[in-house]
Amino acid sequence: MPGGRCAVWLGHAPAAPRPVADGALLDGAERERADRMTDPVARAHYIAARAGIRRTLGAALGTPPAQVAFGRAPCPGCGSARHGPPVLLGQGPYGEREMWLSVSRAGPWWLLALSYAGPVGVDLEVDRTDVGPAVLRRCFSDAERERIAALPAAWRQREALRGWVRKEAVTKGWGTGTGTAAGLGSVEVLAGAWPAGHRAAVVRRAGRPDWPVAELPLGRRLVGALAGPVDRPGGRPADPG
Repeated sequence: MPGGRCAVWLGHAPAAPRPVADGALLDGAERERADRMTDPVARAHYIAARAGIRRTLGAALGTPPAQVAFGRAPCPGCGSARHGPPVLLGQGPYGEREMWLSVSRAGPWWLLALSYAGPVGVDLEVDRTDVGPAVLRRCFSDAERERIAALPAAWRQREALRGWVRKEAVTKGWGTGTGTAAGLGSVEVLAGAWPAGHRAAVVRRAGRPDWPVAELPLGRRLVGALAGPVDRPGGRPADPG
């Protein structure tokens, strides 16, 4: 993955979890989070996903999976590291580092992006995830809600979900994560500069650089998006390697 490339991996937890082998790869913070989960299925999915991400990163970086060290950079919006962008430890400041990563998980599925070109964001949801009226009011612009409402009823929920993952991918790429959900209405991904029916475009927002984002081809069961980085002229996202 040299030369300003971005690689994206989609993983799935095995039907028969390996809690001992997978759990041995997790660090203390990951184990603490797993221990707080009361749903055994959710806990097994989380452990398997984190182990899968570690194995994938370890193979890509030539590092033993258990030695991959994660942290969080401060959120550029509020300075909090609680929802700042995930980082691989041992590098320089977030904007000056050699590689960037983003992760997302939906049940047994996980998505990982690793970039040498600049900050990157990914988001993933299963197709049956409901985007309710409150989320539409809070996180979608008037023009986006109008575009969704104009669709046949059977298509509206998936279109809303496509919009949601695009917005999440963009804000993860910015480094603000989901902590700024109240401002997602100004991140237009279904209207404005985004042509109807297109699966890739550039998101524009006052005070922010233009940000390329593309929907990932994950089939009918999943909806996902990749935001940035730009690694060639024309402002298009780097092709997943």
